[in-house]
Amino acid sequence: MPACRAPPMVRKHLLDNGVTVLVDEMQDVRSFSLGFFVRAGSGEESPGKRGISHFLEHVLFKRTRRRSTVEIARAIDRLGGDVDAFTTKEYTGFYAHTLDARFPEAMDLLGDIVLAPAFESDDIEVERGVILEELGEANDNPDDLVHEMFVRSFWRTHPLGEPILGTSKTVAAIGLGDLYRYYRQRYTPDNLIVSVAGHVRELEVLESLDRLFRRRASRGNGRSREADHPGGKPHSYQHIQLKARRGLEQAHVCLGVEGPGQGSGRRFAAHLLDIVLGGGMSSRLFQEVREKRGLVYAIASTLNSYRLGGYETIYAACAPKNLGRVLEVTLRELKKLKRDGVRPRELAWAKQNLKGSMILALESTVSRMSSQARQEFYLGRVAPAEERLAKVDAVTSDDVDEEAERLFDGRVLSLSVVGNVGKLPLTAPDLAAAL
Repeated sequence: MPACRAPPMVRKHLLDNGVTVLVDEMQDVRSFSLGFFVRAGSGEESPGKRGISHFLEHVLFKRTRRRSTVEIARAIDRLGGDVDAFTTKEYTGFYAHTLDARFPEAMDLLGDIVLAPAFESDDIEVERGVILEELGEANDNPDDLVHEMFVRSFWRTHPLGEPILGTSKTVAAIGLGDLYRYYRQRYTPDNLIVSVAGHVRELEVLESLDRLFRRRASRGNGRSREADHPGGKPHSYQHIQLKARRGLEQAHVCLGVEGPGQGSGRRFAAHLLDIVLGGGMSSRLFQEVREKRGLVYAIASTLNSYRLGGYETIYAACAPKNLGRVLEVTLRELKKLKRDGVRPRELAWAKQNLKGSMILALESTVSRMSSQARQEFYLGRVAPAEERLAKVDAVTSDDVDEEAERLFDGRVLSLSVVGNVGKLPLTAPDLAAAL
């Protein structure tokens, strides 16, 4: 792997009101990316308010104290580039990516949306309808549905297992007062990370934020971080479940086990194991299930990590008649990888793959802006690229083999299937004994 030129040091500032600011100056580009990241996600919602983080993300774009819905839309279009938002299980993000000359406008717009809401009852009813349509679309998508089924059963007693969108019942019950109470609780300065990467000046960023927060002197509500996770570490439950869907041409499969959290020292070994297992065209699953036997069109593995825990999933889509064979070959490969370990050449190309992705991300202002915010959120610091690349290089075959031994545990191995299938070819005891 050729050496890469390290990016300039990301500068971190803690404003007087508690806001964390990250600035990465990139002088060789003509654009920038700006993100506001709020510690408000579905994994911290109460049972009766599932989906409120996502609902709030929607309505914040409806109206501010200075702009109507139409004026917000026009300001977004005038900026060019991209302006969008998203909700995860642990935080909500609002971001803009546009030309460097538009920095003052982008900061003013995102700051207005995130910090000065003025949505009304009519706005909520409109967005309620939009979100219910979004829920319907997710339920109609078997790929989304099988993953949602898996995590809800795997982490059935923890808020992290609940859907980000909520349910039709909880979304229907959320009102104006609920949204403003949640906003006041969660959208406090000490819960906010502002991340900027691109052709900007650090002083200009800080001066812009000073003007933005001049009237917001509060340091937040003073809650401890432990209060953010009332469920503690999620407990994993083995399950096997089928949702029959007539009319589907394929069976959609989600097979999974427990994985490390974002802060775990094992995460680099787990990422490399994931790549070897199902992370590309030369991965074991792609070669054995698709290329050699033609049993699927799509098969891949994914490591999903959060602050308190994680899980590793394998997704495949196949004709219902091939379901038994797909599961048989997949489980055999898991058992073989656990028993025999990773081959040296596999580990070498997995490292090349992971480091290549990390280096290519350095060329994107969006990737750098979001990566430094996530690192601050999960680890409390932004690690230099050289440090992260060195940690990948430091992983040994023994590290990956130990991770396979730890993760591929039949006691928690779980299966969810959506499709035109009458009966699953495996039982829970079969899964428990498979590895």
